[in-house]
Amino acid sequence: MLAMLILISLFLMIGASILGIDHGFLAGMARPELARGLITYLFAVVTIGIAVALVLDTLIGPPPGDANDLRFQRAKEVLSLLLGVFGTIVGYYFGSESSEASRPVPFELSSPDLSPLPVGPAAQVTVRAVIRGGLPPFRYGIAEGSKDIEVKDLAFDGGWIVKQLTLTEPVATPGQSLHIIAEDANGKRVETVVPLRRSNQD
Repeated sequence: MLAMLILISLFLMIGASILGIDHGFLAGMARPELARGLITYLFAVVTIGIAVALVLDTLIGPPPGDANDLRFQRAKEVLSLLLGVFGTIVGYYFGSESSEASRPVPFELSSPDLSPLPVGPAAQVTVRAVIRGGLPPFRYGIAEGSKDIEVKDLAFDGGWIVKQLTLTEPVATPGQSLHIIAEDANGKRVETVVPLRRSNQD
């Protein structure tokens, strides 16, 4: 009987998905958050239902006997198995999510990538980097050396920085470098200095 109910419910769900009256529920089960919630809910309902049935059988069920005691012991084994699986699901899903959510992501700037490298005689260079952590939107500024930097350029989605610069020094100078500053919506700043390696053709 239980197997028939499971098969009927499965066919009803597939039919509702084909007719489009499930509001995208079956397709949405591909999302991890929906699948986790559904699995947890089903195990919770089944486990609590069996526990309630065992309590009611103990209180208002038939008098103790060999057959009743054997049936009760088997039900307890099933309940113990479900409790173990249910505890594992709750501990893994909710425990891992809470630990990840409580771990702060540091506000930092990835190691910048310069191209072409070494920088050629045209004295043009493209800077690429990624801003991690912090609160978007992100702004950044890039300049040569230690001069004052105006942080006004808006980073792309995902914190991507892509900027093409024309260097003011067309030839190599000792200690030539680029200074990059990134800022998030809260005003937090992170900066880095990238040494320039010029080609021998300068």
